[in-house]
Amino acid sequence: METKNISELMEFSKDNFVPKQVHVGEKSVVMLLCFDGKQEMPVHEHPGAVEMVIYAVKGKGKLLMGDEEREFNEGSIAFCKGDVPISPRNPGDGQFVVMVTMVLKREKS
Repeated sequence: METKNISELMEFSKDNFVPKQVHVGEKSVVMLLCFDGKQEMPVHEHPGAVEMVIYAVKGKGKLLMGDEEREFNEGSIAFCKGDVPISPRNPGDGQFVVMVTMVLKREKS
């Protein structure tokens, strides 16, 4: 069994959001995205993923998924296919942390 403390993995930079690799398995990848105030991830897709689970770990932010943007605050969870464009962002001044789990189409090499 592998365990990690998400709070200990959080890292922030005033320059840009910080992506942290939490886990890479044979058919999944888990990333932690740490946003300081006014930071965002560009709109992008994950064509290598069958599905994605996006969970707001800390703070308040927004999540663009496809054509729709919603409030995405601590405790919120969203699900989408890997080919759906997404963009988490932090329009506020506080810290915002999102954990993304990607279920891959093929085994990781």
